[in-house]
Amino acid sequence: MSLARSLVETLAMMGVQGTVLALLAMIVVRAGRLRPGWQAAVWLVVLVKFMLPWGPALPWSIADLFAALRHHPDGGAAVAVPAVAPAAAPHVSMVWPALAALWLTGASLVLARALIAQHRATRAARRAPPAPARAQALLAAFATRPPRLVVGDPATGPHVVGLFRPIIVIPPALLDERSESMEGGDPAGLAGGAGGKAPRGINEPALLCPALLHELAHVRRRDALARLIQVIAGAVFFFWPVMRLVSRRLDQAREAACDAWALETSEVPRPAYARLLVRMAELQVAAAPSMGASHGLDARVAAVLGPPARGRVGMVHGLALAVWIAVALGGARSAAARGEHATCRYTPALAEALRQVHPEADRDGDGVLSRDEACELQAELRRRVEADGAAPVSRPDRSTIAPIDESLLTESLCCNCDRGAENSAPGAPWIEKRSDTCPSDEGVSR
Repeated sequence: MSLARSLVETLAMMGVQGTVLALLAMIVVRAGRLRPGWQAAVWLVVLVKFMLPWGPALPWSIADLFAALRHHPDGGAAVAVPAVAPAAAPHVSMVWPALAALWLTGASLVLARALIAQHRATRAARRAPPAPARAQALLAAFATRPPRLVVGDPATGPHVVGLFRPIIVIPPALLDERSESMEGGDPAGLAGGAGGKAPRGINEPALLCPALLHELAHVRRRDALARLIQVIAGAVFFFWPVMRLVSRRLDQAREAACDAWALETSEVPRPAYARLLVRMAELQVAAAPSMGASHGLDARVAAVLGPPARGRVGMVHGLALAVWIAVALGGARSAAARGEHATCRYTPALAEALRQVHPEADRDGDGVLSRDEACELQAELRRRVEADGAAPVSRPDRSTIAPIDESLLTESLCCNCDRGAENSAPGAPWIEKRSDTCPSDEGVSR
């Protein structure tokens, strides 16, 4: 149960921090009017944040700000007072394992489905026939080491598969130089494809160049790796709508960046390129970065027909992106590194709760558990738990320790009364390498 609860709590922490970062990214993208390449980088960092629960401790990071907010405004750490309650019922204790099992099942199904689709797309690309020599030469003119170029299913749009050995797949429509739809050969365009669906004849062989440049932009941007990150993050948070929103924004920004790069590199007229996007959107989308993605098609066409936008990320943008990565992926610093000291309040509520669970700790029998008596109880519990295992203790088993005792083991009472702490196991999590500041107690004797 302890492992299941830790897993669910970690997922909740990752979801909250990722959601806050997604909202911040939306503000940055809209307010800054960022170029497509920059937008794609911003959204990719958000996806990575959803995947990584921890990171290197950095000031001003999202995780560090969350850690600071968990403290009181005066910089002191609040110690929760656990309520005294009867032992949890068996059905209550099974909530955490049930939630963990439900998440694991859903994530496994989503990930397996995505990986199977990716495997099928890769296998189909490897078995596809190579593109004609004219198309191969055109691709080689724009790349020193051009990737493999093949002709895929007529019903599937252009896409790229392969992480280390990329393969560009194009439909036969981009190679059709006949005016079939104009001369009566096939008034509906090319025949074939799944379900009889196939694109209308493009009849503009010049559009092959920008289509190849679009897919080559995916290769140069390493979008296959970004797609893998997208699949894993989507599986981890398959239940979270914010994840689907971020993934869709990344898809749109990535395609827009490749559109901008293709238009910047080629001399194709913008209206012709917009017409190409519409034609390719009629095809099926492969499980890979694809030019024919229909999401955000109106926005892409409007961007193509609008003012030119650079698809690349410049040096200034690179520096800004480095700052964004540090803010997003940095971890939380320790309280000592932030210059904070624990300020705890030993309240009558905590004293009474401890006395009810451990009446033997009231050594003087006055009916009130003083701070010194609570500290002695804390030291005794720590020694007892450490003596139960031969190896250094990493964390007590929550299933065998009462909630209030667990609080005593893992939380500091800020009384510096545990003289045996210096001899405790080095791996014990309750050893604090800092000085504690304790204010005067309210209604509790020392």
